[in-house]
Amino acid sequence: MNRTIMRAFEALDYISKADNGLTLTEVTEKLDIPKSSAFNIVQTLVGLNLVSESQYNNKKYVLGSKTYTLGMRYMENLNFVDVCKTYLNPLADELHRNCFVGILDNNKVLYVHKHVGLGAKLAVCDVGTRQELYFTGLGKVLLAFCEPEKRNQIINQITFTRRTSHTICTKEELYQELEKTRQRGYAVDNREVENHMLCFAAPIFNYAGECIAAISISDMYIENADFDYFGGRIKEVGLIISEKLGYVRKDEK
Repeated sequence: MNRTIMRAFEALDYISKADNGLTLTEVTEKLDIPKSSAFNIVQTLVGLNLVSESQYNNKKYVLGSKTYTLGMRYMENLNFVDVCKTYLNPLADELHRNCFVGILDNNKVLYVHKHVGLGAKLAVCDVGTRQELYFTGLGKVLLAFCEPEKRNQIINQITFTRRTSHTICTKEELYQELEKTRQRGYAVDNREVENHMLCFAAPIFNYAGECIAAISISDMYIENADFDYFGGRIKEVGLIISEKLGYVRKDEK
């Protein structure tokens, strides 16, 4: 690969991850190259509008307008459901469970993708189904990771109905469950919809860090199931899909 192009990309990547931009000296240090070489790379990026001087500090460089244009073109050509299928369906086959993708639709979760995993025993919720948010794994994720004001507005409109003895039926219980969901990064529907069903769900984030959808794996309830294992697997796949949509993990910023 061309070394100059690689360094230019690395410089762009470092600048994109710096909250307030980078100085030429900082770019030089990160690339570990002579300052004159770093200057040439940065000025080329400036000329292409991929990098620009910060309006708050002209000694620092930030992303230029061209990166936004390129990013938007990428997003316009990307069908997020297709991306979900690529990474979610194999997980469902591996774990012998069904998988789903859901989005927020008029205060309910709308199922926009379903895949019956190899060896899965249940086949519930067809594409186009709309379910309540408070007792589904997908719904809990969509609530947990939406804006607080919107979350409160939705919850205040919920009429709680007990589906099983495990179903959450009060605002207080729901808020506690949503806090757990945010902290661990995945939601659990532990026999809340059906007594024989166990579901794990995780968020999908876009390039702006907004939760735009949720994914889940579900099937028959498993006695003594390892929640951390199943939850961790769906959470990781959710993060991989999110990265494909332009999301940057917090530990990588």
